[in-house]
Amino acid sequence: MSLDIAYSIEAEDYLDPDRAYDLYWAGIISDKKMFLCPGTDCSAQVTCANLDEDLQDMKVVPHYRVYGKHNECCEVFNQIPLNLHYENGLSEKEERRSIDESVVDVFLLERPDSYYDEPKQTNEGAQKAIIKSDSTKSIKKKTLRENGSIGNIYSVRTVVSRYIRYRKEGSLDLRRVNIQGKDVQYKSIFKCIWEQDLSYLPDHPVIYYGWAFVNRLPSGQGYQIKFKKKFKKESDDFTSTIMISDRLIESYKIKKLVSTRLQKIFTSEKPTAFVFIYGKPEQKESKSGNRYANFSISNLDMIDINYDCPLPKEYNK
Repeated sequence: MSLDIAYSIEAEDYLDPDRAYDLYWAGIISDKKMFLCPGTDCSAQVTCANLDEDLQDMKVVPHYRVYGKHNECCEVFNQIPLNLHYENGLSEKEERRSIDESVVDVFLLERPDSYYDEPKQTNEGAQKAIIKSDSTKSIKKKTLRENGSIGNIYSVRTVVSRYIRYRKEGSLDLRRVNIQGKDVQYKSIFKCIWEQDLSYLPDHPVIYYGWAFVNRLPSGQGYQIKFKKKFKKESDDFTSTIMISDRLIESYKIKKLVSTRLQKIFTSEKPTAFVFIYGKPEQKESKSGNRYANFSISNLDMIDINYDCPLPKEYNK
């Protein structure tokens, strides 16, 4: 039996698998088995599978599995919609709708300050009501199903994993994502760098993807990601690169995940990665006449670096 949310004993909060994965790699939680069923007065044990894995295949995403026994009155066990009540919540009009009513995810470009709050002291193994402070996420009520998606999206990695999940379950055509107040279809926000003409690209950021070389910068203070394929503009080719400084990695809360992947790729026999980046290429020309369409990045949530192509084979370019 799978769950879309579980109660984290370590964080004393209800987490979806995506946030649990982020908190694990940020060092906030440490044990994939320290979760409980979110049902009222239910202490069924839950594990977050793949929580501790540096996933090479995003088709196998973190997810919850129940391995304990439910309370007979548990809403999840009895397939009854589950209500979670929080203090200092939003108005009823702002209440998040269930997955049955809404198929729009919200991709936020910055995480709230409280996202990586340290866990509070708790009595291990005891599930109790959560009283949220003003500094934490304040939701008055959520209606949740056993399966489905909840919560906001804060990273390109999560956007890609949701896309894969929706495509697999056959709901992709119904799924949209809201970015900066605008709803768009999931499949419309991905663009392969190969064969893209700069003259016809959107005038707003989208998620570009493709195979890239990964190298250390000559300064030794970061990495250069250089896409194998180039942008086009009339008869000209535009090389596309991304610079990621060690300083930017060090300031990232999930730096362990990023540094692990980059180091492993850079030291491999073929230092290449399948890269997704949310942004808009900036056209430049060097003094020697070389043309570039580079991406600038100040938030590592806006890039995802993979050992292999996690998308269907038609995207593997």
